[in-house]
Amino acid sequence: MINCLILNFAFYFFGLILQGIPSDSDSLKLKKDHLDLADTLILDKRNDFIKQSLFTNSSDSTLLEMALETLAFSEYLGYQKGALMANERLGLIYQYRFSNPYIALDYYLQALSISESNPAVREFKWGIQGNIGTIYYEQEEYEKGLEIFKEVASNSRKLELTAILNIGNIYGSLQKNDSAIFYFEKALEYEQIKSNPVQLANLYSNLSLIYVQSNQLENALETAERSLALVDSLEIDFVKPTAYANSAMAFLENGDLNKAEQMALMSLEYSQKQENLFIQKSAWGTLADIYEARGKYKESLDAYKNFATLKDSLTNQNRRVEVSRKQMAFDFEKERAQARVDIERQKLVRNFTLGLAILIGLILLIGGYLYKRRRDSLAKIKDAEFKTLVSETELKALRSQMNPHFIFNSLNSIGDYILKNDSDSAQDYLSKFGKLIRIVLENSGQEEITLREDVEFLELYLQIESKRQPHRFSYSIRFAENIDLDAILVPPMLLQPFIENAIWHAFPENGERGRIEISFEVKGENLLCIVEDNGIGRAKSSNSIGKKSMGVAITENRIKILNEKSGTQGSLQIIDKTLDSGTKVEIMLPLHLAY
Repeated sequence: MINCLILNFAFYFFGLILQGIPSDSDSLKLKKDHLDLADTLILDKRNDFIKQSLFTNSSDSTLLEMALETLAFSEYLGYQKGALMANERLGLIYQYRFSNPYIALDYYLQALSISESNPAVREFKWGIQGNIGTIYYEQEEYEKGLEIFKEVASNSRKLELTAILNIGNIYGSLQKNDSAIFYFEKALEYEQIKSNPVQLANLYSNLSLIYVQSNQLENALETAERSLALVDSLEIDFVKPTAYANSAMAFLENGDLNKAEQMALMSLEYSQKQENLFIQKSAWGTLADIYEARGKYKESLDAYKNFATLKDSLTNQNRRVEVSRKQMAFDFEKERAQARVDIERQKLVRNFTLGLAILIGLILLIGGYLYKRRRDSLAKIKDAEFKTLVSETELKALRSQMNPHFIFNSLNSIGDYILKNDSDSAQDYLSKFGKLIRIVLENSGQEEITLREDVEFLELYLQIESKRQPHRFSYSIRFAENIDLDAILVPPMLLQPFIENAIWHAFPENGERGRIEISFEVKGENLLCIVEDNGIGRAKSSNSIGKKSMGVAITENRIKILNEKSGTQGSLQIIDKTLDSGTKVEIMLPLHLAY
């Protein structure tokens, strides 16, 4: 089946109040030589008359001349509202009377420019935007059209219903039938549409197409007949071509070929009178399907040729490019105009502030000089204090990294193995001890090492301690999945003092076997290092009474130095898990990567 569905747009001039508008143009005649400001009322009536006539009799050849004359009169008087409306009417005439989106877009953009530059007529902006959206729809630029109509619905309460109808139309053209039905049914809830037979007929006509597309044929036929009843009873000529074309599709899908052909031919007749090429295309496409179903293949081919010719002329790529080019040119000109306004505003601000800036500049120069002298003095003092702290911390850290107690106890353990003639254990212990001493000496001269190197040091240290005290504690080292041991850099031996504290002070010699858990994970831009034990807690530990651990103090200073150097926010936190059991140490370091 030829895809010749056409959704009639909910035009932005539906619902026009026609009261007070003359039924002919004789009373609206004006002469340029006798124009004055009092004639603006007549210009408004001329614009309303043009819109009414386009709605009731779009084939009226005099409308273009009247619209051009109205535009010229409005510009002559400097009447912005009249010029805006005349430009919009000209856009409508070229879009629906002559099927020429190029010229239509030119006039719409002129009207849009007036609305954006004049607050008094800014309320008309969204109606003009809606008309531009219909051009994108006709050129099958559905996404652009959808964006415009959603913007209209969000910004104009008055045009919200019309925008919703058009959003439903676009979803229908995109074959998103559920979304189209949702928006059409939402539109039916508005009181405003119930009292407007034109929009209601248009909505029923469009809804019948969606039902055809979703294969809800009974619903399609029912809504098509509702649309026809309104159109025929009220003689709504403007909607007739589309209503007949859409109902032809509903009758065709329901197998009523006679009725379908009758409706398609009537649609073609009315659309040719109105010179509406878009609906002519749809009517020819539907006739091609009907003739094919009847077995009239020659007539079907001729109809299809007419359909294809109109489709190519209306939606070819050159037309789309031209429409997009005009829109981009308008957007560029608007931005350039805004830039000129901004430049002028900046000049005024600059001239106003230049003298004051010079005075303030002199004051700032004097104040800055005095401030710099004081800042430099304070910086020298602070730098000297910081260097002293670095030196003291590095010295204390080097002294504490392998304290005499550990070395003494390790040598005693080696001696015990020798006395017991356990030469293998002595050799293994001595090998690990020597490797540990070498790592300490190598790492103590480096600011950063890889996390893998630091973990290897901790593993070796824990192996030696657990070998020397085999029943005192067990341990584990865990890593999060996002940890790359070779890529992350850390200060060397930062966790060792806390592990040592846990071994010697958290687990009583005759108590239950303790447990030390070490873990690493990346949190945002930081590395979180955790040492956790299930010991007796700091309150009962002899190491916590009346003093802070030297290892804790040194680590705090090392983190402080690291923060000062790199401008980061590293931290140390020691947490009592309960009042009398367990301690958790959390060290947060900035995440440094080797590559």
